[in-house]
Amino acid sequence: MPSTDLARSGPPTQAGPPAPASAGAGGPVGDDTATVITRATRRRKKPLWVRALPWATTIALIAFVELLSRLGVFPEEVPSFTSVVGAALEVIPTPEFLESLWATLEQFAVGLAIGVVIGVALGVALGTIPLLYQLLHYVLDFMRFIPAVVYLPLLLLVMGARPGVAYILAAVGAVWPMLFQTYYGVVGIPQILKDTGRVFGLTNAQRLRHVVIPSVSPFLATGLRIAAAHALVVVVAVEIITTVIGLGRDIAVYSSNGIYPEMYALVGVVGILGLLINWGLESLERWQLHWHSSYREVTA
Repeated sequence: MPSTDLARSGPPTQAGPPAPASAGAGGPVGDDTATVITRATRRRKKPLWVRALPWATTIALIAFVELLSRLGVFPEEVPSFTSVVGAALEVIPTPEFLESLWATLEQFAVGLAIGVVIGVALGVALGTIPLLYQLLHYVLDFMRFIPAVVYLPLLLLVMGARPGVAYILAAVGAVWPMLFQTYYGVVGIPQILKDTGRVFGLTNAQRLRHVVIPSVSPFLATGLRIAAAHALVVVVAVEIITTVIGLGRDIAVYSSNGIYPEMYALVGVVGILGLLINWGLESLERWQLHWHSSYREVTA
């Protein structure tokens, strides 16, 4: 039996007689319907001015903040945008900055990977074993509303201030979006796909590969982006509080010494880092899920 992704193609249909011709249309009903659907669902390219709006708004906001700063509206602790850019150009090329950046990225990546693996595994288990979800439902709902940094004092007592603390807390921050997105994706699989898998005689491993994973892929992609945001926020917060090496520690050091342009420059670096991570995950999502109806571009 050839392998096929049931969630992508849907259940097999029996061959039947050709569709009747539409009255006065001069062609099959199926073709007319496809044409209507294509025209209705085609993603039109946005006009240039619409695509330029976010950039224009950002530039206008920066110019407005710069003007207020030069007029003395802000206190001394809030430097102008140009001074922050100048500080960034001085700080970024230094070896110390690159070392801190690498440490933050490493702690983020390791914590995110741990959280994703645990979250997906638990989500699949909870979605496929209803009794397990009923047993753990209240416990999981209770725990997911506790911020990851709340566990920091306990971990500091047990482990001390070391990078492992950031790994664990980043994983805690990332696990909940992945767990619940995976769970919702699994329980939302159409019953017809499950029944078709049984009719084909698929094993549990084959059902996981050809039915479950394709069906929950959009949920996993959304969960991954949310988990990445949580993990980055937690890592930087842990670095600020514990002075573990990373961008957060440098932000805390600059702040405590009153070096505000450099502090805001690193805050901006963290924000840009988050944007790049999110853009990268969105691009990967569109590339991997181009077959899904939510991402597929319909062309005439």
